[in-house]
Amino acid sequence: MSNLLDSIKSYITPDLIGQAAQLLGESEGGVSKAVGSLAPTLLAGLLNKSSDSSAMGNIFSSISKFDPSILDNLGSLIGGGNLAHNDPKDASGHLLGSIFGAKVPAITNAISSFAGVKASSTSSLLGMVGPLVMALLSKKISTDGLNVSGLASLLMNQKSSISSALPAGLSAVMGLSDLGGSIGNATDNTTEAASSGMRWLLPLLLLLAAGFGIMYYMKSCSKPVEKAVVVAPAPVVAPAPVAPVAPARFTMKLPTGYEVVGSPTGIEAMLLKFIQSPDSLPGKTNWFDFDNLLFQTASDQLDMEKSQTQLNNVFEILKAYPKVNVKIGGYTDNVGDAKKNKSLSDRRAKNVMGELVKMGIAKGRLTAEGYGQENPVASNDTDEGKAKNRRVSVSVRAK
Repeated sequence: MSNLLDSIKSYITPDLIGQAAQLLGESEGGVSKAVGSLAPTLLAGLLNKSSDSSAMGNIFSSISKFDPSILDNLGSLIGGGNLAHNDPKDASGHLLGSIFGAKVPAITNAISSFAGVKASSTSSLLGMVGPLVMALLSKKISTDGLNVSGLASLLMNQKSSISSALPAGLSAVMGLSDLGGSIGNATDNTTEAASSGMRWLLPLLLLLAAGFGIMYYMKSCSKPVEKAVVVAPAPVVAPAPVAPVAPARFTMKLPTGYEVVGSPTGIEAMLLKFIQSPDSLPGKTNWFDFDNLLFQTASDQLDMEKSQTQLNNVFEILKAYPKVNVKIGGYTDNVGDAKKNKSLSDRRAKNVMGELVKMGIAKGRLTAEGYGQENPVASNDTDEGKAKNRRVSVSVRAK
């Protein structure tokens, strides 16, 4: 039986680690440690759910429907993970949420501390590792003809290798102390032997307790009955209101003086990081998705009320870095005619380009093309997957 962690590691190539490190502004060693922790964390969480038939059934349904073809294009997922911000683009977000619930931030923080990387970088790496684990298990389910119990058995058979790959102390953070004795709950034979050797003590303690009970009862009967004292209940104090936690945000002042504000994992942050890094290379492999760009339903017309802020941010970034040229790509899901989808995506990409030209970006710095339903980033079998595939992206071609 192939080892799941070894299979996962075979896809995490040095080139992929280097690409992620460059994009996220982290060391390759830190990214490698984070990725090496995230994979067993996901598997350990699944393993901990294997005895819950209801939860495992839902998890199996999600994984079995996941498109394993993403294994051929893992690089496209780097920088797209927004788990900490509940971004629906992140294919592993719902999976981790169903496994760990409110513990997800604590887990990502623990892994970030262990690997020596930023928490936002760990969230982005989840956008790659989560789909990788899901795609690999989906492929395993399909090729081996596994059902729910078959997947649970597969995970249980690899409990030892999964638990040994977890960073020290992470089991407690994840709440995995009840994982059948392998993760954070090993059996101590010495303690067990000592316990069995002291079994005579329990009957003696019970006998002594009974004797003291009889003596106390006889002594109480000889005393006069005292008048009961009624104590007024303490007033109920309402708990102090908890202030809402403000969502994390990215801010940066451009050379022009304009301050960009957005999500730490949104297009503004990712695009600026790529432009400012001396090691990043322009080309076809870097793509950054707009995360606040909306069109009218089944139309190529932008919803400017909801899209203006992010369009303006991208305009200001291009204005501040006049040597940067970009290509804008449009994509759709697989619903409907493929040729019509490609035409729609092409019109959408060119409309975004047209807005940037209207704002003042020279037309020669921009190109646009629609790819239709090509290059999906998620399965088109679910509404959520289709929503992820309907996107407009930007690629830096010169800087």
